[in-house]
Amino acid sequence: MKKILFSVLCTMIVLCRLQAQNAETHVAVLAGEVPLETLLTEMQKQSVTYLEITGGTLSDKDYAFLRDSLLEQLDTLDLRHAEIDTIPADALGEMNLYLILPEVIECIGDYAFTGECEVTGNFPYMGKYKNSPYDKPLMQASKDHPKLVNVEELCYFAVYSKDGNTLYYLKPKDEFAYWGGELEILPNTRIIAPTAIRNELVPMEANNLILPESLDSIGDYAFDVTPDFITGYTNKKTHYPSGGNRGRGGIVCEAKNPPKFGMLGNSFWLKFCYLYVPKPSLEAYKAAPGWKLAQKIDTIENLLKGAQSISSVPGEGATYVSITSTDENYILSFSKEPLQMDLFSADGSLLSSQMVSSMMVTLPKTNLKKTLTIAHVRFADGTNETVKLMP
Repeated sequence: MKKILFSVLCTMIVLCRLQAQNAETHVAVLAGEVPLETLLTEMQKQSVTYLEITGGTLSDKDYAFLRDSLLEQLDTLDLRHAEIDTIPADALGEMNLYLILPEVIECIGDYAFTGECEVTGNFPYMGKYKNSPYDKPLMQASKDHPKLVNVEELCYFAVYSKDGNTLYYLKPKDEFAYWGGELEILPNTRIIAPTAIRNELVPMEANNLILPESLDSIGDYAFDVTPDFITGYTNKKTHYPSGGNRGRGGIVCEAKNPPKFGMLGNSFWLKFCYLYVPKPSLEAYKAAPGWKLAQKIDTIENLLKGAQSISSVPGEGATYVSITSTDENYILSFSKEPLQMDLFSADGSLLSSQMVSSMMVTLPKTNLKKTLTIAHVRFADGTNETVKLMP
């Protein structure tokens, strides 16, 4: 009997210690006029990993305390029920944490913090992260959010309004950067909110941004991005051929009337891109604020026709692509350094786009289209050559 009582007593002691430890790792305080530092005991300052702040706002000294004293140990800062509408610039500095935003939040200042952000109420206006685009927080709506929904596509992660009317946030995935594809804004999106894609690292050249016919406005700094022209190859299904070129991105806007822009920003996306629009709207886009800054403006129809009209010109001038046909493969050999090879179907659809580092490429015939596949090779010296391949 004594052994049983002793065992029960030991178990209770362990449970009490675990509860005490948990109480010190998850701490809730009521903010107000008293400095945050004085609301935590010395033991809590040494052990807290989840800090929940309710009530009032935080002062500059409070943010300094969080940065200086809890930099390494704090992994979650819960401000859901705090009366904070603005998180100041550099507020949390290099703190990489999970931040649960206040329900009343309106703005996150420049370089405020890094990590992940849970939106519980309003979607905030986002400050700048231009010096370190990789440090821009990953934003996501709470699972039970009444107005926002998280959307995950092959190429990006986004936050939309539940009615699909507004895009609040979009972040390209790493696999988009390295494997290519299209950033396609969902159909029926009417508004791209301010700062929605601000300072994101956006891969260009072989990739397109597709804007739907329904779009009518793009908010302040939504397209102020960090362009990246080092791309891999795409084997994903795309709606359009690549609209970009070496050192240029491609944007396809299906809207008949040019959507209105807010403030553009110094790294305005259109300045690095070729733009393709409906044929009847071409002149309107050429004159529209923001849109007219594109490197080139052409029609969607010409983008599609351009891919369809690609053809080989055997025997005309020098050729740098030698083709050997076997029963199962085509072997393409290059007499000068290749850079990229794009494969198109006969109707102009882009089948794949890959960077080429070898002087020889093998293409299985079973992977080719039944009618015709067109291979367009870009060389390191800037020249191009196109050949036709039968299955």
